[in-house]
Amino acid sequence: MTDTTTLPPELQAAMRERDDAFYAVDSAQWGKYTASNFTTVQQNGQFMSRTERIGNLQTQKQRPYVSREREQHEQQGDLVVTRFFSGGLWVVEVWKRIDGAWATVMTQATTATANKP
Repeated sequence: MTDTTTLPPELQAAMRERDDAFYAVDSAQWGKYTASNFTTVQQNGQFMSRTERIGNLQTQKQRPYVSREREQHEQQGDLVVTRFFSGGLWVVEVWKRIDGAWATVMTQATTATANKP
């Protein structure tokens, strides 16, 4: 596993900008860092495509930023799997460099019953 400081700076920036867009409910900015074939499984078990998740995001209200904790990353070339704890959820994201830019291709969130890994 790698720590955040060993990730490419442009990936670190993309992760932060995507998180900022999520909390600001800025679907255009969020979409900039989300692949066209993106899928997610939400903490309630709902599976969504990129289009469905953008529609869902647009129904939400802005809220204060919640930082990532206990991040772990595994990088294999242009593919990075990251896991972190945030806002009572464990989140797994898969990032991929697509046409020179980093984007998420899939995520999964799980409600944490305990805060310890």
